[in-house]
Amino acid sequence: MESTEQPISLTDDHISQLQSWWTTLSDPWKHSFNEVMLRRSTIDMPGPEELYSIQQCQTLRLAGPTAPYPNMTQELEDLSGIRDLPNLSILIVIFHKLSGITELSSPNQITSLFLHNNQITSLDGLEAMVNLQEIYFNVNQVHSLQPLANLTNLHTVYCNYNLISSLAGIGIQHRPQLKNFICLPNDLLPESEVIMMERETGIRCKKG
Repeated sequence: MESTEQPISLTDDHISQLQSWWTTLSDPWKHSFNEVMLRRSTIDMPGPEELYSIQQCQTLRLAGPTAPYPNMTQELEDLSGIRDLPNLSILIVIFHKLSGITELSSPNQITSLFLHNNQITSLDGLEAMVNLQEIYFNVNQVHSLQPLANLTNLHTVYCNYNLISSLAGIGIQHRPQLKNFICLPNDLLPESEVIMMERETGIRCKKG
């Protein structure tokens, strides 16, 4: 788990802000941060420097208990805990019970997003993630790729094993960067749709 260096000292105001942030977290997220970053099975508030380390993390990997290499014992149902993590660049929340990702609509610096093996039905919330370079949401229940339309920095998209019947949202605007577009298999996706998208955009729809 990567994090910025801890400061030698924290002001009383900063400590109060960190503690207030912790109190806003749900119990599942308190348990997750403690378990993954501090190796503790508790929802108790960590000390000030530990709170600082958590909030300043750059990479956060949360692999649920059914993942091949799990690092936590509970399954999350939302992404509320990632709010107010200003330096977060790589977010991995896999093998959980996420159904939506609207919490990502808040400004963030995330470049790599791993959400595979959840229960996500919609990508709503991604529209403003202009820094995003790669996203993995294979093995979910997503119907539409439209929220990806303006994310032109994407070089990798894994969307296989979803409920996608149209590739609308992926267009010629993605062609300069998008080199790895893994959209097969998707049982509801007609071959004619794949052929048309490839012809119009020059982006190859690959099989995962």
